[in-house]
Amino acid sequence: MSEHLSPSPKEGDIYKELLISGKPFRLFYGYYADFERESTFNEPMPIYPDFIREPLHTDNGTPFVTAMQDICPQYAGKDQGDSCSECTFFEKSEDLFGFCHCPKNKQIQP
Repeated sequence: MSEHLSPSPKEGDIYKELLISGKPFRLFYGYYADFERESTFNEPMPIYPDFIREPLHTDNGTPFVTAMQDICPQYAGKDQGDSCSECTFFEKSEDLFGFCHCPKNKQIQP
């Protein structure tokens, strides 16, 4: 009996669509760096927004972050922490998305 295996995702395929705090997100499969694409063993992975390069805030000014995002200067958590998910200001949302509740990172509303 042969098993039917689902095909591996291809670069550009949609991974997931989410609506978080009123903001729509479409996540695609891809690569974070060109060298990942060139390896014969790497398959495309879900690509999350880079909120460091392109900040996004909720309507009340709270920054969006991802759990795997690099820490910022206001990081408060375990020694040697290397991602937002380990920070005491991190609030998990859906998937790998979250919010930063550090008062210094909140966007001041007009």
